[in-house]
Amino acid sequence: MKKAALLIVSISLALALTGCGDSQKRFMTEKPASNDVFEEMTPSAATEVALAEEIAQKRLEYRKVLEKIQAFYEQAGNQLKLEWVQKELASLDAAPRYRYIIQAEVAGSKLTATDSVPKADALYEDALKIYNKATVVPLFGSKKKLQLALNKFNQIIKEYPASDKIDDAAYRAGQIHEIFGDYSIAVLYYKRAFQWDEETSHPARYRAARILDYKLFERAQALELYKESLKKENCPEYREAIQYRISELMLKNDSVRIK
Repeated sequence: MKKAALLIVSISLALALTGCGDSQKRFMTEKPASNDVFEEMTPSAATEVALAEEIAQKRLEYRKVLEKIQAFYEQAGNQLKLEWVQKELASLDAAPRYRYIIQAEVAGSKLTATDSVPKADALYEDALKIYNKATVVPLFGSKKKLQLALNKFNQIIKEYPASDKIDDAAYRAGQIHEIFGDYSIAVLYYKRAFQWDEETSHPARYRAARILDYKLFERAQALELYKESLKKENCPEYREAIQYRISELMLKNDSVRIK
């Protein structure tokens, strides 16, 4: 009996040690996840795009079927079931519909804004006009106009990835997402603006730093981008504010270290 018990304990210990060894090996070989979830696309990016497109298609098909059965009940005079389908359509409109695919994420950080592409230039001018109308005098329906402008800015990035307008498009897309309150996505687009063109004319580093500082509370990242903004961006109207905020953040860091 004692021998049997000892045998069971020995086998259990051996299995446990083997399992620990395998998990430790996996832990040592796996790459740590990036802090910035939007920084680079994962190896399964193609699958993600396909699934997101399928979701969009299924949503559209679902709506079309509901509209067909709504027309059927209208013709049949079935008021009860007509009310049911109308409620379902209303709930469909009220439900959040996420796009899932972020063009700046798909494009990655390695693009370079180099080529003059007339079609991209024209598309950018068109998108900028829509953006300006929606932001200079905000009116009812401005959100739809901003979404239309955003679609066009993303189209430039997707269809003309070598265009010298991709940094401009990324910056404007960042501004739109900031207006929408999508702060992590806005930071991504601002980063792409200066990643794709280190000498971009837009204060993208400053805008990204402000969001990281005041909205996402990633103050270490914000501090670095404030410093880069001072060195690389020509924005005299922000210079004094940036210098003051750098001093504040460095003072806070020093006090934390002292404690």
